[in-house]
Amino acid sequence: MITQEKLQSILSRLKAQDGVRGVVVTTMEGLPLSSDLDPETTESVAAIITSLVGKALDAVRELREGSLSFLTLDTHKGQINIAPDVKEGLILVVLKNND
Repeated sequence: MITQEKLQSILSRLKAQDGVRGVVVTTMEGLPLSSDLDPETTESVAAIITSLVGKALDAVRELREGSLSFLTLDTHKGQINIAPDVKEGLILVVLKNND
């Protein structure tokens, strides 16, 4: 599993990028491990994204497209970038504002 030190280093770099309004790391089961959002939003993001990633993993598997590495959702507010790591059992979520 990824070390806490390495995780914090990655999160610090992501948070420093222009337009990033939030970063959440959650387990594949939806348990938030780290976030710079308020607790209620963190819980909501973790639950919804975990469900979405589960469906996406199923779709990729059923379509025999290999493995899922990244999802991007474009919204009116900006982007939601999602990077699941099945081996580590983690999902990284980055919420970005429109530029």
